[in-house]
Amino acid sequence: MKVKGIDPKTGNEVEIEIEDLQEGFFESMRNFEMSDDAIKRLIDKMDISADAKSLFYSFSKATIKAGEYVIKIGRKILDYVCLVYREFPKVTFGVVFGAIVGALFSSIPFLGIVLGPIVTPIAIAIGLVGGLVLDIQDKALERKISEKVAAFSPLVAG
Repeated sequence: MKVKGIDPKTGNEVEIEIEDLQEGFFESMRNFEMSDDAIKRLIDKMDISADAKSLFYSFSKATIKAGEYVIKIGRKILDYVCLVYREFPKVTFGVVFGAIVGALFSSIPFLGIVLGPIVTPIAIAIGLVGGLVLDIQDKALERKISEKVAAFSPLVAG
């Protein structure tokens, strides 16, 4: 199946041939967790420059054409990132923090050139694991609170 991608800014078109694409793939790519308005509100609420917001908007409009299907690939990626952020906010923060630490370490003259490629993935992994532990603890606490609330719900109804 021929797959075409079009850059939303330049209009340049790229075409490749892909074997063994299944119909279920296209259905999963059409379903979004968040509405277009929710994504737009999320981007609008970000504390970033207008240029960065514009990049997010243009990225969300990136599409590819596979056979007779048009897939909003940029929108799907943003939808997935927002879903991961909503479910695991501390993991997301940990990975971003680790990437920033790695980038700062890599910018150190001489030492960063040698150790940057080693320190950056380690810092990202530490941020990921640390955030995952905190998110799991939060989910366990949320479950315990829900159990306690459920235990008292007959009293509230009566």
